[in-house]
Amino acid sequence: MKKSIFLIGSLVVFSQAAAQKKDSLEQNRLDEVIVTASRSPEIVKKTASTVNIITKKEITEQTLISADLSNILAYKVPGLAFGNNQVSNRGQTLRGRNVLIMIDGIPQSSPLRNNDREMRSIDPSVLDRIEVVKGATSIYGNGAEGGIINYITQKSTSGKIFSGRTVLGFTSHDLFNNKMFKSDGGAGYRISQSFFGKVGKFDYLVNGTLTQNGVKIDGEGLVQNPRYGLGETAVNNIFAKIGYDLNDNNNRFEVMYNYYSSLQDSKYILDLGKYGEQPSTGKLGDREGVKEGTRYNHNGYLKYINKNIFRNTTLNTTLYFQDFYTIYDYRNAPRWKTGGQSAILEKKYGFRADFNTEFGKEKGLKGSLTYGLDLLNEKTSQPLVDGRMWVPEMNMLAAAPFVQGKLFLTDDLTVKAGVRWDKMSVKIPDYTTLPSNKDVPFNVEGGRLNYSNLSYNVGVSYVGFDFFQPFTSYSRGFNIYDLGRVLRDAKSNVLSEINTDPVVIDNYEIGFNSKIGQYVDFSASYFYNYSKLGADLVSVNGFWTPLRAPQYINGVELALNIYPTQGLTFGTNYTYQEGKVDVKNDNSYGKYLSGLRIAPARLNSFVKWNDKDQKLQLGVYHMYSFKRDNFEPVTSGKYDEGEGPVKSFNLFNVQGSYKINKLLTVGLGIENVFNTSYFTPTSMYTARDAEYVRGNGRYYTLSLNFNY
Repeated sequence: MKKSIFLIGSLVVFSQAAAQKKDSLEQNRLDEVIVTASRSPEIVKKTASTVNIITKKEITEQTLISADLSNILAYKVPGLAFGNNQVSNRGQTLRGRNVLIMIDGIPQSSPLRNNDREMRSIDPSVLDRIEVVKGATSIYGNGAEGGIINYITQKSTSGKIFSGRTVLGFTSHDLFNNKMFKSDGGAGYRISQSFFGKVGKFDYLVNGTLTQNGVKIDGEGLVQNPRYGLGETAVNNIFAKIGYDLNDNNNRFEVMYNYYSSLQDSKYILDLGKYGEQPSTGKLGDREGVKEGTRYNHNGYLKYINKNIFRNTTLNTTLYFQDFYTIYDYRNAPRWKTGGQSAILEKKYGFRADFNTEFGKEKGLKGSLTYGLDLLNEKTSQPLVDGRMWVPEMNMLAAAPFVQGKLFLTDDLTVKAGVRWDKMSVKIPDYTTLPSNKDVPFNVEGGRLNYSNLSYNVGVSYVGFDFFQPFTSYSRGFNIYDLGRVLRDAKSNVLSEINTDPVVIDNYEIGFNSKIGQYVDFSASYFYNYSKLGADLVSVNGFWTPLRAPQYINGVELALNIYPTQGLTFGTNYTYQEGKVDVKNDNSYGKYLSGLRIAPARLNSFVKWNDKDQKLQLGVYHMYSFKRDNFEPVTSGKYDEGEGPVKSFNLFNVQGSYKINKLLTVGLGIENVFNTSYFTPTSMYTARDAEYVRGNGRYYTLSLNFNY
């Protein structure tokens, strides 16, 4: 009933606005950006939800400062938590919930076992844009609790038979002393080579990128704790895309492949600090175990597009796969009775068929219908490197038909609604839990876990006035939530007695976009999401354990851009969110959600300028992370993990580039311009000695870009 009143009331208000005279202000070009993350092309202002698009130009500008996608997203996407300066993206939630990461629609996130590596799963050098759709959504089904981040890869747009691009980069913490070129001075390099062109009806693009990071140093000049760190890491990315246009661009075959790896080879080990007093750093020493990092992440697809499969209908089919393998750090007892090193292996094979039919072009009610079928087979396990099995191989089969409708009641008033039915079956073999020192093993009888979920969404948008373009939406998300973590902590011998129920999220949003001539645009949104059976991680005896209880999250997002003159832009955005959990299940909601879920409020601002000839461009970026202190220490005087107080801090980055001629562009980026000594929110809220690590100090990056 609440959903009906909320949406019907909004529809009435918007319909009344539609009857009024339309303002004649010229529309801003950003209104015309096409979003494909919702499975059919649509104008951003008519999506009835909050959407962020990071363009190729913006990716290039941010890469001058850092090629870390986690940082790029944190500066460009309101509502996304700040990165933790590690290979892991644990805690980097979107609107307080897990986000579904995709590469060209291929899911990198796994509901079977969260690997916390999906945000860094491809190199930014091969990305054309990044599309972010916020809020729990049913359009892609399982996993999109907080929204979707879709990495869209490049394809050749050159009409020449052969073109190329070479990018050389050099990074150092100590740019002006004798350690400038030394790894322990933070020196690293980056080489990216692309070839692309068009031969007849074929187009192609191939790219190889190698990044070698030096030692990571904080604002006090100390080596950071290497555990899960980005220092002394070699990142390799190989990408290829070949397309073939059958006739008049109406029919197209496309093949894509991407290989990504990130391996750390550090000569440093942990020098343990003291939480709240002294940071954990790195000291020279021999590390236990094998090299940690992502050994490989293979992604590929075969796509067929027919823009007129039958009357007014486009067909888009994709056959895809992912093969992923990552190794974590070595852990001594009591993690297990004897030390070890875990790994996650994932294999996915999937098929998507999307039809999009437009109707009412000539007369009558105008709109479109997007419908199709998703199929997925995923196998995921978490063994130890020595052969012990921590999480057994889970074999999931999933099928989901869906339909999404869009009606243009007037040229300015759009109503969207859709439904999706997910059917999943997860086969689990008999297995024995791998206990810690304090636990006993359980012999668990395997079986099948079956899930069925009906998700739906509805949204309304009105764009009749440039100065006020309101929207509202409701959507339901669905996630079976990190099943492997639940299975490995089983305290029963019978699978049916383990709480593996899915998380179902109801998401509400209301907001508006505003354009004032060509000089100002502003947007604001309020969101609220609720799950009757949530899933949060709490610390029990030093280990993360799922907590299943009702929870809600709400928040606001504001964004303002000002264009005072040609080539000059001022921008700022603000994000605030908060959430609580009903631990007692009595509707009291007396406990705040931990820092793993809720990020501190954040204010991002920037100034960008380019000359009229588009040769020189400059950018200054500021981030202010607010404090969050909602928890009290436990009786021992220490904080529970995830509940430590988070202090505020400021960061400034700058970047600039100059186009010398058609062939050569030089660039400079400076991360943490003032060499601020700060702790990341993750290191503060985790409240543990080993994780108490400062963020990066000042880093300089010089780059040369050759086009030919």
